[in-house]
Amino acid sequence: MAEPDVMGSAADRPAVVGRGKTTSAWPGVRAARRLAAFALLGVTVTAAVGVGAETDTEHLARRLEPFVAVASGNRDRFTLSGTLEFPFDGAAQHVAVRLVRAGDAAFDLELTHADYAIRLFRRDDLTALALPKHGAVFVGRGEPDEQDRLSPAGIVGRIVGGGTELSTYVPLVCQPDASALASMLTGLLSVRHDSAEDRWHVGDDASFRFHPDSDAFDWVAGDARGSWAIDDSAELFSADQWSGYERVKLTREELERQLCRGTRRAMEILAPSAALVSPPPRDRKVANGELRWIKGHRVVSLRGTPRQIGTAHAELLGPEIGRCIDSVLYTFGTVETVRSGKWFPHELEAAHARLAAHIPADHREETRVLGERVGVGPRVAERVNVFPELFHCSGFALFGEATVDGKLYHGRVLDYMTTIGLQDSATTFVVKPDGKIPFANVGYAGFTGSVSGMNAEAISLGEMGGGGEGEWDGVPMATLMRRALEECTTLDEVMALWESSPRTCEYFYVFADGKSNRAVGVAAVPDSIEFIRPGESHERLGEGIKDAVVLSAGSRLETLRQRVAKKHGTIDADVARWLMSRPVAMESNLHNVLFVPEDRKMYVANADHRRPAAERPYVELDLNRLLESFLPPKTSDVSPTSGVSETSDDATSGLPAIDRGRYVARDTLDVTPDESDDARRCLDALVWTPSDFAVTCESPPDTGSDALVRFPSPAPIGNVLNDRVAMEWYAARDKSGNVAVAPAVVVVHESGSKMQVGRLIAWGLRQHGVHAFLVHLPHYGARRGEAKPTGGVLLAAVRQAVADVRRARDAIAVLPHVEEDRIAIQGTSLGGFVSAVSASLDTKFHGVFLLVAGGNLYELIQNGEKDAAKVRDELQREGLSGEKLRALTESIEPTRVGHRLERNRTWLYSGRYDRVVPMANARALAESIGLAADHHVQLPFNHYTGIVYLPVVLQEIATQLRSADTMN
Repeated sequence: MAEPDVMGSAADRPAVVGRGKTTSAWPGVRAARRLAAFALLGVTVTAAVGVGAETDTEHLARRLEPFVAVASGNRDRFTLSGTLEFPFDGAAQHVAVRLVRAGDAAFDLELTHADYAIRLFRRDDLTALALPKHGAVFVGRGEPDEQDRLSPAGIVGRIVGGGTELSTYVPLVCQPDASALASMLTGLLSVRHDSAEDRWHVGDDASFRFHPDSDAFDWVAGDARGSWAIDDSAELFSADQWSGYERVKLTREELERQLCRGTRRAMEILAPSAALVSPPPRDRKVANGELRWIKGHRVVSLRGTPRQIGTAHAELLGPEIGRCIDSVLYTFGTVETVRSGKWFPHELEAAHARLAAHIPADHREETRVLGERVGVGPRVAERVNVFPELFHCSGFALFGEATVDGKLYHGRVLDYMTTIGLQDSATTFVVKPDGKIPFANVGYAGFTGSVSGMNAEAISLGEMGGGGEGEWDGVPMATLMRRALEECTTLDEVMALWESSPRTCEYFYVFADGKSNRAVGVAAVPDSIEFIRPGESHERLGEGIKDAVVLSAGSRLETLRQRVAKKHGTIDADVARWLMSRPVAMESNLHNVLFVPEDRKMYVANADHRRPAAERPYVELDLNRLLESFLPPKTSDVSPTSGVSETSDDATSGLPAIDRGRYVARDTLDVTPDESDDARRCLDALVWTPSDFAVTCESPPDTGSDALVRFPSPAPIGNVLNDRVAMEWYAARDKSGNVAVAPAVVVVHESGSKMQVGRLIAWGLRQHGVHAFLVHLPHYGARRGEAKPTGGVLLAAVRQAVADVRRARDAIAVLPHVEEDRIAIQGTSLGGFVSAVSASLDTKFHGVFLLVAGGNLYELIQNGEKDAAKVRDELQREGLSGEKLRALTESIEPTRVGHRLERNRTWLYSGRYDRVVPMANARALAESIGLAADHHVQLPFNHYTGIVYLPVVLQEIATQLRSADTMN
């Protein structure tokens, strides 16, 4: 594999977060993810790897051909119809789908459900979104956006972005040859045909069946099922279909951008890529701001004037802000438009027009600057920030006789739409505005207001939404919350601020003051406000509880009251966090915070894509210490763990960052005698005398790795820069962000100077819970000088690489957190040749995984195409051909020592259409090792397109590393 742009481009456009209310129209994440995965035929894969029977593959390819033609865009006139059935909200949901394409510009899409219906109409001169159940149609005319357009040609690539794991499979699904897809299904996914029932099975709970006399199939995936059919008709909707509808005129650019970006972000939410599930924890500093990862939790400091704060916010969190605006404005906004029949951006603008006059000038300036800096513009930034969301939350404040030490504990549960992916931008802000009170705000990138926060004066606040949407002639709730944090020093001042300010909608709050151990519950609407003191009874909340304020609703309120009563007098920080666990927190629980304002401490948990916040570990943040370490102008000496300690009971031990230090290792090289004279001669030229050597961990390069590991080459060539080996460490982490104790893999990269594929593999292994160490081969990366080695120097460097890679195993073994008895090796292309030879020296690698590698190196260079041809031409220019070339290649020929590899621990992945490392060379290596058929996996790709199979290969490596049978 060479170095194509394999990662694609995530939807990392700058934007600003806003928030919206929940809606039952939004499908369940689990059901929707299953449907999306099945629709792309390969997003969820098994670890079983093998080559399917050829007759099954040919049969499947023939039946898939019309569907592949549609997905690839090669068929420009058709009607695709289908049904989807899936459970949601305790009931079976049915959706009918009809898609008609007629040429490169025209198509109709119709989705029909019992509660909603959508008709999307596109022609050369307009695009229209009709909602029949609302009698409304949104009509866009003019030129579409160049990037976010809905023209049929190439649309899959525009709506499936790099932020979803589905993007890996788009090239495979959208290529015109159905045989490649069929080979993947029968080979990698072990899809098998049951002739008795004429049905294809995918794992234990998914299957599909083609209809014998038509281009149609039905499918089942767990609790979901459906059918698809294609025919040659292309009958479009009539031009007068919108008669009697209320028409809303838009630009075509706005309408198509809304739908395109909304769909693209929905794909990320339903099937997020590893970059979203486990973002690389890289710290950053800019003028007036700093981003620091603390136990897997994103913490950002901001300080200065409104302009400086807005600028730093945008510079530190640009991609996260982009995902927020896509979630809220485009994905949620599209769903809300379908639900309500009103164009969501217009509703947002109308709200802002009524709210703007009540927002302080400094808040507006900060928000407008943020919008300018991230490229969405001030108008979008301001409007998204004032969207009045409706939450369904819980909160409490307990103190005095209710707690074990008399301290005030203030809990805040935010139950709010995890289904729109806001957790991807969850951030705790530590803010020090010039001339105002410093505060901590538990929020989201791009959101300048507050819904959960505590200031340096021991004031803490949490909000709970109610009804009254549309009553917007007042100060936005999030603006009031932030004003209290940066302006109020006592509980009385907070209460006075609410009483004196024009309010919006209906909101409930818990306010607390750790200095005086006082708290109050609040019920506020535009026309009145009610304060509920500790111990007071209330018709909505029940009988009062001494030294307690408890707010929630329905069964959650009853459970919370029972818990408080049961633990009254014994409540501490641990018990207080338990009070917020399920079912007090809902399944949509986005974040939980426990404030201990007297100590200026807070415990924060954020949801991820699989679990609500209540089921995630909490991180303790000390506001005083964070203010001291984060906010002074000079922060170069700040410790990465200042103000932090881990509080989760189920978190495994570890460090929030890699230890920077020096370790002493010793070569464990143990070359056993070989019966073959040829093998002995090869080994004699490669081995070295074992010795002790130093291993150091240094600051990483800007590649997403966690550390740079250095050690001396055991086969130096006299170049000081080159003779110090470098490895990028991509550290596996547990669910709370600590460096985990886990197996490790030495990753040996391809020949491309940027090492893109090697880094992609290392990064992917980290997401699978495996430490990955990307070795920089001689004259690559940190070992590269001004001149690139060529010809004989390059081949000599390969001999050095063999020794370096073997020593890398021993360097890794002395590092903390690595399971030293489970260190494997993985090599790609050039790295595969090196890995095969290096692992043959002895049996210390517990697993050998070779991608697009082979044997008979001399023949390969003589006859191979593309990359191999480039090497051949370069060598010939230096006079290295014929017997001279044969002599050089023989010294590193893997088939001479391949028999020394343990065949049950070695896997070779080869491309049937590879012309750089042809199958003849791959088979030569496999035969020298003695690999069984299931260990030499032959797949339908060439040397470069094999990238689409990487997710499956990475899963296989992780599975085998954890398999006791394989490793023994």
